Amino acid sequence: MRIRGVAHRGYPRNYPENTLSSFQAAIDLGFTHMELDVHLSKDGVPVVMHDHSIDRMTDGKGEIKNYTLKELKQFNIEPDEKIPSLKEALLLAKDQIIVSIELKKPELYPGIEKKVYEVISKLDMIDQVYIISFNHKTLAKLRVLSSELHIGPLVSRVKKSHFNLIKKLNANYFAVKYDSVKDKHIKQCEDMDVQLVVWTVNREEDMTSIGNYPSVLVTTDELEKYSNLYLTR
Repeated sequence: MRIRGVAHRGYPRNYPENTLSSFQAAIDLGFTHMELDVHLSKDGVPVVMHDHSIDRMTDGKGEIKNYTLKELKQFNIEPDEKIPSLKEALLLAKDQIIVSIELKKPELYPGIEKKVYEVISKLDMIDQVYIISFNHKTLAKLRVLSSELHIGPLVSRVKKSHFNLIKKLNANYFAVKYDSVKDKHIKQCEDMDVQLVVWTVNREEDMTSIGNYPSVLVTTDELEKYSNLYLTR
C-alpha cells in the first residue's frame, strides 16, 4: 500500500536532508510525494539544498550562488553525499513519486523560474511535480511560463486574501503551516478543488487529528511513525 503523504526533504530523520539517499528512502517506504528545496548555482543550474548557504550541511562555507555546480560538487555532505542538482533528484523520482519543489529565496536568483521549468520540461515531468514558494511573485512568473505547471502559495498563516491569490494564479496547491489550518480552510480548498498541503506534522497526536481529513496532504519528517499510523486507519 502506498503512503499518501509528503516526505519532507526526503527522510531527514535517518539520512542527510535533501540528498539522493534521503529521497530514495522516501521512495522505498512507499510515500506518494516528497519535498525538496531549490536554489541556483553561479552558472545557473538549479541545485537542491534547504539553506542558501552550504555552511550547515557541507564541509564548505559560502552561498550557493557564488559557486558553479562543478565547484559545489567538490563539497561533502556527511557521511558520503554530494549536493544534488534538481535534474539528478528528478531523475531519481521519475515515475516513482510526485515531487514538491520549493523555490527558496528566488529573489536571490534572477531567472530561476525559467531554469527550473526547463529542467522539469526537458525531463517530461510536468505532471509529476508541483512548485511552491513564499514568494508569490515567482509563482506568477511560473504561471506565465506554463499554464499546465502545478503551483501553489506557501504561507505560515492563512488569510482571506490567499484564496483570491489562488484564483488569480490558477493555483492547484496551497501549502500551509499545520497550526494555522482550520476546518473552514479545509472545506474551502475542497470546494475550490485545490490540494491543501500542511507542514510539518511530526507529533503522533497531530497526525491522528489531521487523519480525520482525508483530503489534506500531510508533510512530515517522521516517515515511519506516519506510515504506521496511516496503515492502521
